[in-house]
Amino acid sequence: MTENRSPNPDVINPEMKLEDIRNGVNANTCEGYGRSTASGRGYNAERLVNAIFDESGTAFRGTVDSHIDSYVPGEIGYEIEVKSCVARYQNNTNESGRYGQFRIWKHHHDELLAEASEYDSIRGVYFFVVYSVIYGIEEEVGKLLVPAEVVDGVLDNWSLEDHVTMGEQKTRQISWHLLLKRLGVSADRFKSEDLIDLTDE
Repeated sequence: MTENRSPNPDVINPEMKLEDIRNGVNANTCEGYGRSTASGRGYNAERLVNAIFDESGTAFRGTVDSHIDSYVPGEIGYEIEVKSCVARYQNNTNESGRYGQFRIWKHHHDELLAEASEYDSIRGVYFFVVYSVIYGIEEEVGKLLVPAEVVDGVLDNWSLEDHVTMGEQKTRQISWHLLLKRLGVSADRFKSEDLIDLTDE
């Protein structure tokens, strides 16, 4: 009997976390276009997505385009946009404030959707990572892989924003807590599982 395997790429190292990338390699620097406004933690999230798909768990950045932070080959290849945010912002008295937010740029989002619809062998996917910061050191809260078309179904209320390198563009900022709710993923599940993978659901 032939085993029915998913055409999607296999996640090999779901247990790898953001702090593993920080501790395992000298990976807290930003390089390339936009590095002056980039976050080292965001770059580590890009390294993490490659590590979870790599057989050896190697952490590296493999940016393909402005809206594609990684490409994972397969029968159906993934073009991945990586988003990361802090779990809770802190106010001036160091108390926990509102939930951290992911920022999604509409023109990047639309390109991710368009390429996936044009080619049957490509799928646009978001990799979301949430982390807390304790004494300046990040610790992963949870991470998930979500098809771009699923994310598209939960986004609304785009607004114009003037970006230092991209100019005026439409964007949507959504808290990770609201995103999970709209995706039907509980916060407890998000925090307890190594990786929530919605690409096969």
